[in-house]
This record gives sequence, structure tokens and C-alpha cells, in this order.
Amino acid sequence: MANVLPVLMFQPKSVVLFTTPEEKQCADNLEKLFKSKGIKIKWNDGLNAYDYINFKDAVKSELEKTEGDVILNVTGGTKLMALAAYEAFAEKDKKIFYCNTENKQIIHLFPKLSTEPLTLSLSVKDYLISYGYEITSTKTEGLNENHKRLFNLLIKEQLLTKFSEFLDKFRSESANKRYLKTYNDKKNRIFSIQRTHSNFILFVGKEKFNYDDDAFLRGEWLEYFMLYSLKNQNINPEVGVKILSGSNVENEIDIIFIKDYQLHLISCKSGRQSDPNRDIYEIETLRNVAGGTFGRGFLVTTQDLSNRIRKRAEDLGIRILRFDKLTHKEFI
Repeated sequence: MANVLPVLMFQPKSVVLFTTPEEKQCADNLEKLFKSKGIKIKWNDGLNAYDYINFKDAVKSELEKTEGDVILNVTGGTKLMALAAYEAFAEKDKKIFYCNTENKQIIHLFPKLSTEPLTLSLSVKDYLISYGYEITSTKTEGLNENHKRLFNLLIKEQLLTKFSEFLDKFRSESANKRYLKTYNDKKNRIFSIQRTHSNFILFVGKEKFNYDDDAFLRGEWLEYFMLYSLKNQNINPEVGVKILSGSNVENEIDIIFIKDYQLHLISCKSGRQSDPNRDIYEIETLRNVAGGTFGRGFLVTTQDLSNRIRKRAEDLGIRILRFDKLTHKEFI
């Protein structure tokens, strides 16, 4: 991200990538992203990250070929690479900056020390491209007024927990009854589900909600509840995202969005059938693969987790959220 953010912010005509063999894949990803923005790319590759003299000479040689304004992003590379590049640019009285992603600012180091805030729009698509992924499909458009009306009602009437318990029983008891016509809430007598020849109807008291199939009722509802919550926080995430790596490995992420230039991944687990231990490692893997050190992982559950699982999540840096205790201000 320290390589990506300044380029997307300053929108230069061209970028020169000084690259070692070890970071060739990273440079490939950056080239793909920058070219998609109409930015010309030039490589100076095969460099030794610890050969100070030759690296400095490579930077000086590139500077001699360059006309017009030029600026060095000294954030990346090894310390020796950064020092060599800094010295080459300073000798030519050229501008140098450092990208401070933690505080979301550009620190101009040379010729005069100053700072300016990072100000750019970073999309999930661009973020993933920079890490070598592409989005193949999403279900983001699935949130509709029907869902919003349901969630507003459940929150207003404080029915979230009872709703989750009802759907958990519905999934369990109707698993082998795909042609079940009616399922009633025997405990609270609040909810019922009816199947017609063309759709499913959920009743909450006297309120009626129609669905084309039962996917929403069998688990997708939690993803859309999180989408509903995030939109109330002025965040527009991608939902049900399938991503494909350069080596054709596909992964699916329940919810993904950018906040403060960081990638946030949310895994939604409803019902008692899920294995939270596996879920935590699954989202940790996805976070590392898709987000690197800039990724943040969250596990949203409808059930309380054991102290052992909570401790493991804490050790992995994954935050656990109970869906019925959300304030809808978690990411503001």
C-alpha cells in the first residue's frame, strides 16, 4: 500500500519500479494496477537489495534519462535501497517523500520537510489487484427494501435473537424436508415460513416478507444484516465476493470493504452448524493472502463462543462481533 497510495493520489504520467528478483511478483501486481489507470510503467529490475553502490548507480542512471518533474517514494525496499536512492535524488536536488500509512499522510523529506494528508479514493478492486487478485463475482446488489424493512422491524421490536434462533431451528428441522410447505415458531409464536409454488414467505407477526428462494432464510440473512449495518455507517462493502489469484486459486469472502485505506474482511457464521475454530483460521488465511499486514479480520456470529476460541481469535488479531449486540457504529 505504501507503493500504491501515493501513485493513486498524485496520478503521475509514469512510474519507474526499482525491483529485486524477490519482489518481482509484487512489481507485476503494481504494474497491472497502474496500467489500468493509464500510467506508463518502466522497470529497472534484477537489482541486488544489499548492493548499495550498484543500486545507487541504477537510480542515478535513471534520473539522467528522466525529463521534467520527478519525485522519489523512499518508503519501500530495504534500508540500504532507501538510503542509496535518497542520496542519488538529494545529489540531484530532486524531491523525496515517505508514505506514512499508519497516520495517513505523505511526509515530504527533501528539499523541505512538510506533511500532507493522504487524500484519494481506494476501491476494493484496486486494492485486490495490487495484491494479485481479481474479483470474479459478488452478491452486493442483493440488499433490497424488503431486507431493510425486515431488519428495521427486528431491531425496533428487539427480535434479533429470537429471529436467529427461529431460523436456526428452521434450517435444522427442514434440512431433509425440501418440500415443507409451512414452518411455525412453536416457542414464541412470532415467526412462520410458508412455501408457495413460486417463492417463500416469512411472517413476522402480521408483517409479510417475500423471497424468491430460501437462501436468505438459510444463512444469507446474516451477510445482508452486516451489509445493512455497514451502509448505516456510510460504508459500501462488497458482499459474497469471489476472488481469484494469479495462480487460479479461488476464495470466497462474505464481506469486504476499505476503511482508512485498510482492507477489512468479515466472515459471517450463523447457526450452530459452523465450526468457529475453523472459521477463525479461514478468515486469518484470507486476510493474510488478500490484505497482507494491512488486512483486518472480523468474525460475526449468532452464537457465543468458548473462551478458548475467543483467546485464539485474540491471538490472531481477529475481532469477534455478536450480531445482536452491534451498535451499527463499529466502523465509524
